[in-house]
Amino acid sequence: MESDHIEIVRAVESDVARIAEIAASRSLDGAHPSTAPRDGFLVSGYTVDTYRARLATAEHFYVARKGSNVVGFLLAYSDQRIESDEWLNHHIKTTLGNFLVIKQVCVERESARLGIGSRLYHHVLEQWTTSPVIAAVVSDPPNEASTLFHRKLGFEELTRLTPPDGRQRTVWVRRKAREAMLQVQYSVAVDLYKHEDTTNWHKLNNFFYITAGLAAAMAFSLSKDSGESEPLSRGLAIVLSVIGLGASMAFSQMLRFGRRYLLARKQAVIELEEYMAWHGGQRIVAREAGESGNGWLKSSPTGLIMVLLPILVALCWLAMLSVLIAV
Repeated sequence: MESDHIEIVRAVESDVARIAEIAASRSLDGAHPSTAPRDGFLVSGYTVDTYRARLATAEHFYVARKGSNVVGFLLAYSDQRIESDEWLNHHIKTTLGNFLVIKQVCVERESARLGIGSRLYHHVLEQWTTSPVIAAVVSDPPNEASTLFHRKLGFEELTRLTPPDGRQRTVWVRRKAREAMLQVQYSVAVDLYKHEDTTNWHKLNNFFYITAGLAAAMAFSLSKDSGESEPLSRGLAIVLSVIGLGASMAFSQMLRFGRRYLLARKQAVIELEEYMAWHGGQRIVAREAGESGNGWLKSSPTGLIMVLLPILVALCWLAMLSVLIAV
């Protein structure tokens, strides 16, 4: 009686025929269109000779044995071992650099959903730590099973490409988290967020100084409203009103875009905190932001008031200008 124990071992010559058989049984050509997305499928039509050649060239070629029977396999190799006709992998190499590509992972139908595919993946991921690991999943038709599988294992979507065969691929990537790098990035993100907030307050302070100076100058010019100097004083007041109106509108736009930058920096901090929270960290900027009624924690209503203040002052300048022209 064969053992139910699953063992992950290096593939050998005697496994090749069984590997090709499993791959053929899960190929897209032989799958039913209605069940293929849900069950998963392979599109690379590898022959026995191709698998046999990969025994010698691939750094990672493993099978899952249940007793003496092969029930699944995984084929993976580095960017140094890709063939000349692998358009997608060569394209990724130009942008990503070094990587390990999971070319195929497949489990026989009778042993599906028993965690064998995950065990094969983890067997490779535990050994490969030098560069990112990628996997290309067919998007047309959608391979829903493979997409969910890679998300569960911590892969993230990198890009979407369409090779010469016409089938779009979604390229998934898994990078090893580097604690020191995350700490530095979080510190930089927080500093940028604080800098943007401080800059906005400086803008508002400068606006108030300019407005106060213009208002004082206008009050002085309007106080001289007798004799021959009256037309000159009125003209000067009109000029000051136009300057005040223009300055108010300009500062309103500066603060408007400053608020956008602030929210973008804040979102970057929140996203880093979310990632770090999954690894034992705490949410600080994003604390309670996701709870009902706390959406204002993400939208920064104070920043909105900062934008509205110059607009209100601009309306005052506009009203003053209208009065001066009408007189």
